Amino acid sequence: MHKSSPPKRATLEDVAKAAGVGPMTVSRTINGHPYVAEETAKRVRAAIRQLDYRPNHAARMLTGQLSRSIGLIVPDLADPFFSVVSHAVQETARESGYLVWLAASNDDLSIEAAQVEQMTHHPVDGILLVPVDSRDRYLKAVATGTTPVVTIDRYIEVASTDSVEVENRAGARMAVEHLIGHGRRRIACVATNSHLRTIKERIAGYEECLREARLPRAKVLQLSSLAEAKTTMAALFNSGNRPDALFTTNNASTIWVIETFREMNIEAGKDVALVGFDDVDFYTLIRPPITSVRQPAAELGRMSARLLLQRIKGDSASSSVRTVLPVSLVIRESCGCERKE
Repeated sequence: MHKSSPPKRATLEDVAKAAGVGPMTVSRTINGHPYVAEETAKRVRAAIRQLDYRPNHAARMLTGQLSRSIGLIVPDLADPFFSVVSHAVQETARESGYLVWLAASNDDLSIEAAQVEQMTHHPVDGILLVPVDSRDRYLKAVATGTTPVVTIDRYIEVASTDSVEVENRAGARMAVEHLIGHGRRRIACVATNSHLRTIKERIAGYEECLREARLPRAKVLQLSSLAEAKTTMAALFNSGNRPDALFTTNNASTIWVIETFREMNIEAGKDVALVGFDDVDFYTLIRPPITSVRQPAAELGRMSARLLLQRIKGDSASSSVRTVLPVSLVIRESCGCERKE
């Protein structure tokens, strides 16, 4: 059976031919040149739509025709972690004279794919992306396209792109080793979004620590909602295998645990130790304050933006760069440590 070849991507010359003008007129129309007659511009725009023409990024770069804008797509703007990342990206881009088009995918792969497509069409000079699913096949085309892409927090598993991440496994080990140091022996893990590579790494770090310390078998609660967290944790704490410590894998799971503790009259730090992954400002306002693994969220945003701007300017390495930033443990009282005066 004969396999048909993919349709050829329209060129600037194709648009010029369809509109009955020269290539220079098409270029001037795209870039808003004032000396193109309105009737001519209409014909060019109609040809662009008809042929689904997209200006080639490399060609724009060589002629100095960059849009001076980048795209940023995160899963959830309400998440404090991604809010800090987004702010740092915008500040870094602004310092270099770039505008940031910000979008939230709502953890929906179809929304994310549409946003990437729209940003590529309009176009932006590069895209910063926190992928919903690092293994989805559509990312192959994104990674090999003409628009530079840098991923934040999660690297693309099906293709090679620049990425900026943190030490997820090492951070989890740091948290669990601290609990073990308090003499805790029945340590359970509470996880959300356990399909994500970042969460898998944190769970792996937790399990490694328990094996190495020869503690009871790991107990991982994979939850999808606050209601499920309340039901599952009530059953666990009312069982004969009640944990004496919890490790939570991200902000959402930590907050669900705190709310569940409140309803069950359980006090973190006394009745059960608690250490979470991700640190946010309001953890100091909770009683007791929450011990947590702090990710350098602002540095993630700054570094990823700088890396993307280097790609846009063409002055970075030819091969992809994977950057992993260190994390730190912020000790407060939920783990059982005494308050520092």
